[in-house]
Amino acid sequence: MELYQLRTFLTVAEEGHLTRAAEKLFASQPAVSAQIRALEAEIGVRLFDRGPKGMTLTQAGTALYEQAQKIVDAARDFKHCAEHLRGAVAGELVLGLNNRPEILRLMEVLRLLTEQHPDLRYEIANGSSGVIIQGLEDRNISIGFFEGQHEGNKLTVHQLDTIELCLVCPIEWADELSTPDWKLLESKPWIFVSPMCSYFRAIQRISQEQGLSITPRFRVNEDLTVLNLVAEGLGITLIARQQIELNQFAGKVAALPHFRATLPLNIAYLTERASDPAISAVRDAVLEVWKDKAPPASIHDPMGYHMQNRLNA
Repeated sequence: MELYQLRTFLTVAEEGHLTRAAEKLFASQPAVSAQIRALEAEIGVRLFDRGPKGMTLTQAGTALYEQAQKIVDAARDFKHCAEHLRGAVAGELVLGLNNRPEILRLMEVLRLLTEQHPDLRYEIANGSSGVIIQGLEDRNISIGFFEGQHEGNKLTVHQLDTIELCLVCPIEWADELSTPDWKLLESKPWIFVSPMCSYFRAIQRISQEQGLSITPRFRVNEDLTVLNLVAEGLGITLIARQQIELNQFAGKVAALPHFRATLPLNIAYLTERASDPAISAVRDAVLEVWKDKAPPASIHDPMGYHMQNRLNA
């Protein structure tokens, strides 16, 4: 059996659902399901009962869970020990991205790292901010970008910049929605992102504050797909203004006057791994690339975004 199969087993057991486990593992649902089936076939026991509400451990699965955790933890500790003994900046790490490479200045960061540490290798993992944070805490991600705030004490977080959020609609709806009217927005179809995304929490906050009952027509995990749906006249969403500019959607979608907010953009890693040579190298490269963007002095609320302007009908 392979270590990745044991990690998949543990994640499915923790989440109780293939789709959520796949999101945390940065894999497709069929791939996760295939790994579980392969592991069950190799050890000759059924690990999960599969039902309409998700995956629950069988008696055998419960008995093996602790052993699998010990094996995965031991392998991780072995690898970290070797890294410290080696001292040099080499090996492979997992870099988590919550946004498009252009917004994160990823190419500049990787170019600098390639020049300074040619023996360092990377696995790039894409996911929403909540998935990145969970991946960092679970050690599936070495260092990663996320938006919003993190209230725990496990991570060291460096704010790099702020991301401006705005509500966007198809350009054809711009005149109808030009005057702030939340009830009119409520009647329109909406496009939601992953529940683990900071934008999703912002939409929830809007709904609560305005007394709205918004039901999404679409749920999408990828920002470019979201903007394409809006441009095709299929709904309204909340998104980073930079996404509109970078992806050349000007003239296809319109930013609405109802809501403006900012989210901090951060780089983070486990505090206990701050001395890891590879993580330190990536952190230093990111901070070097972003040093010309001093984060503005603003107060962010516990939900992770700072209200700049709200207009209510």
